[in-house]
Amino acid sequence: MGIYDRNYYREENEIDLRPSWNQKSAVSTLIIINVAVFVANMLLSKTVNQTYQGVVNELLMLSGDDFERPYMLWHVLTYGFCHDALGIWHLLFNMLGLYFLGRSVEERYGRWEFYRIYLITIVVCGLVWLIKQQFFESNGRVVLLGASGAVLCIEMLFVFNFPTARVFLFVFPAPAWVLGILLVLTNFTSSPSTGIATDVHLTGILCAVAYFFLGLSFRFLGDIRGGWRRWLRRHAGPKLKIHGESTNSVAADDDEADRILAKIHATGQDSISGKEKKFLERYSRAVRERKSEP
Repeated sequence: MGIYDRNYYREENEIDLRPSWNQKSAVSTLIIINVAVFVANMLLSKTVNQTYQGVVNELLMLSGDDFERPYMLWHVLTYGFCHDALGIWHLLFNMLGLYFLGRSVEERYGRWEFYRIYLITIVVCGLVWLIKQQFFESNGRVVLLGASGAVLCIEMLFVFNFPTARVFLFVFPAPAWVLGILLVLTNFTSSPSTGIATDVHLTGILCAVAYFFLGLSFRFLGDIRGGWRRWLRRHAGPKLKIHGESTNSVAADDDEADRILAKIHATGQDSISGKEKKFLERYSRAVRERKSEP
């Protein structure tokens, strides 16, 4: 597949939301992890109720008093991979949103940047909720679980990137910007008595606003990983073997191609440098060669 076959060069209203499955994508991996945690919690827990969410959920979810237990702050990440054990709807709605809208967002930003956006949003939402519970709430023991904040961030990034793409609200077709308005309004108007963490949802939406409109990028985190690997090779001596370097090199090229294509999509083809044009030509040839290999 050449670079001009990618979704960056398709009209927004031609975004393909039909069901498909790529087991190597970030969206597929995240869905598998969330479903696996849900199933494991059901299998390992004899009973669940309003005060006990099951053995796996109790281990992973974020508690309002974790602020006073710094050794439990890893919960600000793990809570995003467990869902309400009293029914499947919490998990189902999150995973459907991630599946149908997340695939186009992943194509837009690249697999590893998608992971970074998703995981950083989970942490930010968890920290905001935890600080609010510590300083502004006094409701006894409250807990937080679910990927809603991160999923809403991904859904809003879809809306911002493809505002005129056609989506279905229940059975009615509508442009994506209508979905964005509904997502914001429903979270502003929801009553706290429903038990829905609207503060977390709104934080996820704000993360999408900041990322898109401020032109943020978390690719430097991948550069840190690459720098650490180079430092190890330089100082650990020739006996140290780093496996999978060719795979990592391909992934790095994919990320760089996604970055340049996103730049073209945002500011036009004339905005890229000669060096970037040569990279895209070389990358496109390499992709075609890999596709033609037996």
